[in-house]
Amino acid sequence: MPVRARPDWEVLLAPDEAARAEAIPGGGRRNLFVTSRAAQRLIACQYTGRPARRVRVERTCDRCGADHGRPRIVGAGYDYSVAHTRRRVLIGVVARGLVGVDLDTVPEPGVPERLVARTATPDERTALSQLPPHELPEAFTRLWSRKEAAVKLTGHGLAARLDRIGVRGELALPQGDPAEDWPLSQVHLMDVRVEGHVAAIASTQRITELTARSLPAPATAATTTD
Repeated sequence: MPVRARPDWEVLLAPDEAARAEAIPGGGRRNLFVTSRAAQRLIACQYTGRPARRVRVERTCDRCGADHGRPRIVGAGYDYSVAHTRRRVLIGVVARGLVGVDLDTVPEPGVPERLVARTATPDERTALSQLPPHELPEAFTRLWSRKEAAVKLTGHGLAARLDRIGVRGELALPQGDPAEDWPLSQVHLMDVRVEGHVAAIASTQRITELTARSLPAPATAATTTD
């Protein structure tokens, strides 16, 4: 969904989220925060029937206990993941297993060359080096997006060593010994088409079909009863 000013969505935020939104100066950052947090609550309302403001979102990190972990709706019976750029928010939901999503824009030429050493495995670096220069930015971004989706699924996030995670076809697999605490033997991957962006979905169960869903009207979500 596009990021834009959504003042009618601010009523859906929990008190702590509303306070955070109020503290962000008006503009892109505030629009992004409100769009992302309210959309997560609208989706929870759609799946659970709970009022959006009463949904309990748990963000405790399984690795360190801080409040920056992958989001979970307590008692919802589904898993979801959120990704965003400055212009768009992507939310993936699965009924079984775990999911991670990532959304990126293709960088300017020259950027991939600076990042590839700490992002790609040796085999991946070789494959990227053989591409024509004009194909490298998108190919690198697609590789990056797949890996980011995988580490968001596992909860590693920014702490992950992406150069120790290999992408082979539709799977993400640990390489060498990242398996320090890598919890899964494999992660399934799927590329997603999002206008103007490169996106990927990672899942613990192979996804065979994607369905785009619209969000309910904010007024309906705000007044739904338990």
